[in-house]
Formats: sequence, C-alpha cells, structure tokens
Amino acid sequence: MSIELERSLELRKMHLEKEDQECNHEYEKEVFNDIPTGDYACKKCGKSISKSFYIGLMKVKQALD
Repeated sequence: MSIELERSLELRKMHLEKEDQECNHEYEKEVFNDIPTGDYACKKCGKSISKSFYIGLMKVKQALD
C-alpha cells in the first residue's frame, strides 16, 4: 500500500487542528504522482518519516513482539 504526498499533507493539517494529538501510527510508503518519495507517511495523521527511521522503528517493534 502507499499514500499520496498530498493526502499525507491533508491528514497532517487535519490532525494538527484536532485537540487530541495521539496517534498509533500506521506507516505506508509515500508517493508523489505514483513515484516513491523514499519516505513513509502515517495513513492516520500524515506524519512523514525517512526510510532509515522507518527501518529502525520496525527493528524495535520486532524486538518487542
């Protein structure tokens, strides 16, 4: 699955306008005009992270499971 850059920006704006800032992030590859940006974005709040940070998160998550 992937998320369009424009959609992640919209989600980020909506999330910042909410009073509740909590999110249990679910990251997907971010694309712009069907071309991967190399980043990952949360499909719930739009937060964008680098590929290397995403890989680190997944390693930590696997270690905790």
